[in-house]
Amino acid sequence: MHDLSTRYALLTQLPLFRGVSSTELLGWEDALKLFPDELPASHIPLIRQGEHCSHLLFLVEGELHREHCSAEGNYTLHSYIQAPAVIEADRLFGLTPTYKHTYTAKSDIKILAIRKTFIGSHLMKNDVFRLNLLNLLSATAQKRDAALRPLQLNNPEDRLRLFLERVFVDCDGEVEIHILMDDLARYIGETRLTVSRLLNRWQEEELIRLGRGKFVIHDIRKCILSRP
Repeated sequence: MHDLSTRYALLTQLPLFRGVSSTELLGWEDALKLFPDELPASHIPLIRQGEHCSHLLFLVEGELHREHCSAEGNYTLHSYIQAPAVIEADRLFGLTPTYKHTYTAKSDIKILAIRKTFIGSHLMKNDVFRLNLLNLLSATAQKRDAALRPLQLNNPEDRLRLFLERVFVDCDGEVEIHILMDDLARYIGETRLTVSRLLNRWQEEELIRLGRGKFVIHDIRKCILSRP
């Protein structure tokens, strides 16, 4: 009984399962195999960008590193997600049901995988799950819509913030971008010199840490919202 209640308490902390009754959750256990896999920290990717989304995935415990390479190959983004979290639920269906990021275990993790076929046969029959999923997808769409507002800014600093908001639309905390200064300047319609001066000022203000061909943003939300 203790093990049963512990598993239920763990599942109810996961996005999309919050508010689902114990009877419903425990009734799904056998059919959906609601038992997280335990995996050690590793440099070998669990999921690669572009792979087909065949499962609904939850990070139950631990931390994942995620990486995204732009389609043209001009920049690479690095960020982290911490449990409890659902992994790219918005990529399960639609025109391109493939993962947007590559994921590796930064720490020991527990991950729960549910086959996509079970979403329709079991999960979507539950009102609470459907509402949770709708809220998650709506919030994701609204964040991306906000980040795609017209780029009509005269201030190069504001244009750089908007570029970062667009590429790190669903990220929090520390992030990292690998990009050449010339490419970054072209993305925001500025000279290399202007971008270099701006990034150096941000480093002096302790918003970022510059490296060779990259920079680390200590807090992406703070950086985007900060003003001189």
